[in-house]
Amino acid sequence: MKYLITLFAFLLLLSCGNSKSDKYSDTWVSIWNGEDLTGWDTFFASPFSGADKTQSGFIGLNNPEQDIITVVKLEDGNAIRISGIAWGMMFSKQDYHNYHLKLKVKWGKDMHVPRANGPRDSGLLYHGFGGPGSEGVWMSSQELQIQEGDLGDYWPTGNIKIDVPSKLHDSLFYQYDEQSPFRTYYYAQINNVSSSDSVAKRRVLKFPDRERPYGEWNEIDLICYGDSSVHMVNGAVVMRLFNSRKMSDNSPVTSGQLILQSEGAEVYYKDIRIKPINKMPEL
Repeated sequence: MKYLITLFAFLLLLSCGNSKSDKYSDTWVSIWNGEDLTGWDTFFASPFSGADKTQSGFIGLNNPEQDIITVVKLEDGNAIRISGIAWGMMFSKQDYHNYHLKLKVKWGKDMHVPRANGPRDSGLLYHGFGGPGSEGVWMSSQELQIQEGDLGDYWPTGNIKIDVPSKLHDSLFYQYDEQSPFRTYYYAQINNVSSSDSVAKRRVLKFPDRERPYGEWNEIDLICYGDSSVHMVNGAVVMRLFNSRKMSDNSPVTSGQLILQSEGAEVYYKDIRIKPINKMPEL
């Protein structure tokens, strides 16, 4: 019932999308109820078998026996714990369009194959479409990277691409720079991680670095309006992205499901809130 009330409140706000009042812009709705995974689905592959990094089969969709994503009580309140022992995700049952999302994230201790030696990895994916498992264990989506040392980076998954003003940072990767020309990033094949024709077409480094030390909560803001988005870490804009669209036909991708990844590391999420917006805010 609590989830239905918050969902109704959010849909009511969306129906008022042309309002420009302060009340409209300051109204937040929790999309995680703090108690269980109501309003979210789960999907996992089977855990990695060991050092050979092979997988066999799937835990699947909403398997009641999965204990990879659970709600736990910490000293400062309840949080979602993702163990990371299998690759997969929790994802919102509904699509979101024109919104400002906030959440908090921090790392746990456990790391698993194939990330047993780090860095700790997860991810906030947005504009998800195609359904669970349509792209490996994910779905087509844009990503605000949640990775130790790389908080706020960009990655694409599946039938998706986007433009980011960026400049060459080192011999391989480009870094966000608002004064630089647009460069298009997409789900390129990674045949050689040292080749500029592959991985460098998928990853954009954030700037500046605002990540807090291990063990502390980081505050993430994701702002999406139309085909543009903004990644923020601890109150600072670390990337602006433009022209979200499909690789297949260049049609705009401006809405979709929200996804939190399980990728080999123990991670905690809490305070997941959203509000609708009727324009991209000045930041």
